[in-house]
Amino acid sequence: MKKNTNLCVDLKTIMQEDVILNEGQGYHGVLTRDGKDHYLFEEASRLSRTNQRNPKLFDGNYCSLVHMQNGKYKIHMRTFNASTIGNGKAYAQKCYKELLKALAIIG
Repeated sequence: MKKNTNLCVDLKTIMQEDVILNEGQGYHGVLTRDGKDHYLFEEASRLSRTNQRNPKLFDGNYCSLVHMQNGKYKIHMRTFNASTIGNGKAYAQKCYKELLKALAIIG
């Protein structure tokens, strides 16, 4: 294990509930260096498993958003039973609204 202290860096956070990082609290998520002395931390969804390779940043009723190790994001749609949907257009609108919420996290 190699330790280092990075001084004078910019850290942008995308948190699920807390506005700022609380002292002494551990957070699960992804820390990315996206420029010289500039870092981005994205907290994983509390519903996701801990210590997973691709943390879930959004976990909704219709889709979920994960941050993959290669730096890209992936949307997963939930499975559904076609006989319970009823109005397909209304279902698609609900998926669309939730997809916008997921994308707002990384936007």
